[in-house]
Amino acid sequence: MADKEANEDRKKTQPQPLSKQTKILTTSAILFGNLTFGCSLNSFSPALDNMRSKYDTTIEAISVVFTVCTIMYCCGAIICGFISPYINRQMVVIVGMATMVTSMFLTPYCPDKTMFFVSGGILGFSTGLYDSSQMVWMIEIWQNKAGPFIQAQHLFYAIGAVIPTVIVAPFLNKNVTDLSTTDTSTIHIPFLMIAVFGSLALLFQLFLFTFYRYHTPPMYANENFELIDDAKNVPSPTETELSCGSVSINQQQEIVTVMGVSVRKIKLVVITVVFLGAYQSMEVSSMQFLPIFGQYSDLKMTESASSYVLTGLNGMFAFGRLIGTIVIFKVRPELIIALNIILVIMGNVILLIWANDSLTMFWLGSMILGLGFSTMFPSFCAFIEKYLVFTTSVASSTIVFGSFVSSIYPLIIGKFIEHQAVVLTYTNLLSISVSIVAMILGYKLTREIVTRER
Repeated sequence: MADKEANEDRKKTQPQPLSKQTKILTTSAILFGNLTFGCSLNSFSPALDNMRSKYDTTIEAISVVFTVCTIMYCCGAIICGFISPYINRQMVVIVGMATMVTSMFLTPYCPDKTMFFVSGGILGFSTGLYDSSQMVWMIEIWQNKAGPFIQAQHLFYAIGAVIPTVIVAPFLNKNVTDLSTTDTSTIHIPFLMIAVFGSLALLFQLFLFTFYRYHTPPMYANENFELIDDAKNVPSPTETELSCGSVSINQQQEIVTVMGVSVRKIKLVVITVVFLGAYQSMEVSSMQFLPIFGQYSDLKMTESASSYVLTGLNGMFAFGRLIGTIVIFKVRPELIIALNIILVIMGNVILLIWANDSLTMFWLGSMILGLGFSTMFPSFCAFIEKYLVFTTSVASSTIVFGSFVSSIYPLIIGKFIEHQAVVLTYTNLLSISVSIVAMILGYKLTREIVTRER
């Protein structure tokens, strides 16, 4: 009787598991939020030349907004890491979404370039705050069953990235002969549409905060607070050595530490940061500058027409992630990454050699590039997660390095793209080369020793 009462008292003092209804509603809100996240973060790309014309400046000058946005994204992600242990995660997401929506409302009404950069900084900070929080949030909710829901997060973001080009393009300049005569009087309409869409997602979160307030559940425990992960079934070091024989002895001999951390773990962290950082900078810069490529190449496309090509890239990006949510459970991630790399190289070679003066090849190269980008990030995470436990420090290092490179690329591309549109492919080929080297080193390292670093 005393044991039963003690158990009841323990349940009252410890965090309670989430109800099924709360899990479903909160997951739906996160996925809806990711649609608006992808939509907002990609809203500047199709409208960049329109903004250049509005403020009577150059692509080199106006593209600095991408650098500002990326740096502030990194700041938002870092701050999220500091405040998350002390503030309800639902509230962090609400603040991030409210700030994101505010940026969308303000952007088309910015009176000068400086205020436009401020709005871009607000967008970057809010998306960094939101993105860092929502990724961990889904893992907290579903824990050892989070895999498919994490895939869904990537998919909904990709679908959201398609929306801006679809709704912005009809309000952009359609004058083929003179790009400088852009009509900016209606550009506020698509931004207001995006802001209203984001407001709906924000209202959904506010509804949940009022009636289904989130609390952090006990990690990897059922309603009786009994462990349900595989931790209880992990063999002891002795059992592992006996089962692996001479392989374990060789692994033990190769363990070298630096300040208490194994050299192998350090190598895996560096490989992860370099691969994902190089990929992130390549993906972001391609989506930022693809419309400018079409406008300033020999194709001389209008703002509206080049924006639709970006829709093709983002559409294949979303389609690839949809297929990836199924394939990744059936095919080894290394093989998916290899296919991604081949597609990215093909897409960039087409853009480099043929797309400058061929509309068909521009469309083809862009769509192949989007398909190549689609599953590279989640596939690499699935690959490396088998050998390295993702921690907050690893995730933060990836965000910081990726943001650093992503903030430099717009300065380089923006300086040359008006006169040399194919500069976009040069930075992409540099990034994919770095990713290939990192992947080869990672594959070699994980084949030599298959244990998982913690």
